Amino acid sequence: MKYIIVGIISVLISTTTLARETNSMRSSYELVNVGDIESDLLRKMGKTYPRYFIHKEGRRSCDATEYVYEIDIQIYTVLVCNGKIFKIDVNTK
Repeated sequence: MKYIIVGIISVLISTTTLARETNSMRSSYELVNVGDIESDLLRKMGKTYPRYFIHKEGRRSCDATEYVYEIDIQIYTVLVCNGKIFKIDVNTK
């Protein structure tokens, strides 16, 4: 019985902490989509403290930038590669 309770709690914790992918996010007045350019993201959402890294996918790699935005109770992580948004993850606080 103890193992069942621990298993259920671990599943609940993991599902609330894992980010899910989305195609867009909304600011107060603007919509940001996957495929938009980085300057549109910064104009619509404002600049946060970016994190720079090398994104590798198979044999391809690029210099990527990660921006994090807190909107209401959700945290959006926007990944930009070669000047275009290629991924938006959303996570609940």
